[in-house]
Amino acid sequence: SSDGLMKCVDGRPSDHSAMDGPKSLGGVYAIATNRGVTDIEGLKKICEEVKEKGSVPSCHGDEHAHPAPMGCGFFKLWSQSKLDGIPAPQFDSEEGKAAIMEAGGVYECLAGKHEEKVVYINFVEGTTLAPNGDDQAFVVDAWLAGKYDLDVPKYLVAAASTVEQLGGPLKAKLIVPSAPLTPEDVVGVLKGRGWEAEIVKQADVSALI
Repeated sequence: SSDGLMKCVDGRPSDHSAMDGPKSLGGVYAIATNRGVTDIEGLKKICEEVKEKGSVPSCHGDEHAHPAPMGCGFFKLWSQSKLDGIPAPQFDSEEGKAAIMEAGGVYECLAGKHEEKVVYINFVEGTTLAPNGDDQAFVVDAWLAGKYDLDVPKYLVAAASTVEQLGGPLKAKLIVPSAPLTPEDVVGVLKGRGWEAEIVKQADVSALI
């Protein structure tokens, strides 16, 4: 929905309810890192783009980090230049949080510790998975790369590197669109019910208008 956060792939439960937005690395920071944006003004422009494309920009922290916004493992790695080929931001976690909120975004606080068991890489456009504190998983909505014209290999490598450096599970499940119903499927169902059914090509049906 238009109220859904573009939020981090982090699997921990949030204090915010709008979980039907796309999941990306660090929320809006995913776009910044992919495009090489390191300044506050560039970050604010990304927030405006996210709003224009139907999501609420966000970042997060947790209950343990000091300052709290450093509770985002992706931002922490980014700020410490631990993501290969991605320059560190020129702002700290609190300045990033303030800029995102000033641009109409949201800051969420995540509870508990990381207990993710799997990484979902979702290719079904316009869909996502909500965090489940009792069955945690990292959720990477890969279809987002097309919507924001991101460098796909760079995005997926950054995601993999983040999970690895955070000690997450090296286990992925790729969610792909279900295959559409085929004529062969229909024939099989009908024959199973005792029908005669055959597939006829368009060129052989002259009555089509």
